[in-house]
Parts: sequence; C-alpha cells; structure tokens
Amino acid sequence: MDDLTYSIQKQKHKDEKLTNSWLKQNGIKSAQLTEIKIHLLQAQKIATNLLKHHKTTLEQHQIGTLQDYLHAMSNKRLRIKLTQAQAHKVMNIGTKTNRKLFKQHRQHI
Repeated sequence: MDDLTYSIQKQKHKDEKLTNSWLKQNGIKSAQLTEIKIHLLQAQKIATNLLKHHKTTLEQHQIGTLQDYLHAMSNKRLRIKLTQAQAHKVMNIGTKTNRKLFKQHRQHI
C-alpha cells in the first residue's frame, strides 16, 4: 500500500467516524439510512432534537406525540406502519417550536 492509498483510507475512516457520531447524536443509526424513507428520518431527527434541547418549551401532548414517534421508529414492526402524515405532524411540532423560540429570542433583544 502506497502513501496516497493509506492517507485516503485514513481520511475515509475518520470521516465515517465523524458521520456516525453525528447520526447518533441525532438519534439515527447508520444502517437505517438505506432502509428508511427520508421524511421519516427527518422527523426522527427533529423529534430527537426537540426532546433533547427544547423539552421545556413543548406542551405535554406534543412531548407524548414525539415520544410515541421515536418509539415507533425504534421498533421495526411499528416503523413499517408509520405514514407520511405522522412524520409531518412531528415536523409541524418542530416548526411551531422554532417559531416560539424565535419569538422568545426576539423579545430578549
């Protein structure tokens, strides 16, 4: 193996490690990327980040909806039954929370 091949493989390994770390922080497993539809993964990322960082700004029923969605995403049998409407419901909660957070930020300034 020459130096160029070694450096490419080393960089590839480093990039994969960073990518897998980022996916894990957002509640996604790397094996899921090829199996699951993208809108379901986007909603999973939103739900994970809302529950992790902005749980205090959410209402109780929103927390329940997000937790139910994440539970369904973690179970293969339930994940198959998830619809695009359920993913949009999670994304709408994320949009509503972002508006609320921006309004709070604007009031502080």
